Amino acid sequence: MVNTIDEELSVYIPSGIQSGEEIKIENKGYKDGKGGRGDLILETKIMIPKNMSSEEIKLFKKLKEESRFNPRNIA
Repeated sequence: MVNTIDEELSVYIPSGIQSGEEIKIENKGYKDGKGGRGDLILETKIMIPKNMSSEEIKLFKKLKEESRFNPRNIA
């Protein structure tokens, strides 16, 4: 959920989005002075918890074992 100028919107976050990428919501920004609206731009920020429970740590380790994703191999 995102609070906009006029309302609260449910926003779809696409799978695989990276921190710093933007999502544009058309016609939900500031009024443009001509009766229209600009676009609202959302910037994503991916956050990882600083203090994890032992169960969360186990799950992250399991994910590491199962996943073939390597952030160092991104072009």
